[in-house]
Amino acid sequence: MMHTRYSPTTGNFYPFDLAYPNGLPADVIEVSQEDFAAVLQRPPGHSFAFLDGELAISAPEPEPYAQVAQAYLDSVRTKRDQILNRLSGIGFAAVEEADQRTVQAVLVTRQALLDITEVPAVLAATHADALKQAVNAAYQHIVAQAPAALLGVFPPGEL
Repeated sequence: MMHTRYSPTTGNFYPFDLAYPNGLPADVIEVSQEDFAAVLQRPPGHSFAFLDGELAISAPEPEPYAQVAQAYLDSVRTKRDQILNRLSGIGFAAVEEADQRTVQAVLVTRQALLDITEVPAVLAATHADALKQAVNAAYQHIVAQAPAALLGVFPPGEL
């Protein structure tokens, strides 16, 4: 069975067929080619260690929900701002034309979009999938309630 060497301090492998004029790290250990291949083929983000000579590959720690939620809600706010900008254009035109019905629809839709990150289901979410479902359910509700004159401001699909 072929072997190679590994140093936990340097995180490097040291093949036997190369010379090391400056020597090898003091903590170098022999590992099998199978373990070396498993390290190279481990899934992205996974770490590895040799514990008592045995290879252990570990999945990364999941990102805390608060960080995931913050990043997702930031992206929702960015997309929402684009919709709000388009909605403002329609609202200004409606004011100029004295179209009170459209002005009122713009105001109601605008407020619903501003509140989308604070609806009860969004605030109650405890994991990323539930958060996305809550935001997108609220978004679909807003789109469904909007009059035809406003539908052009909403990109298709999810927010």
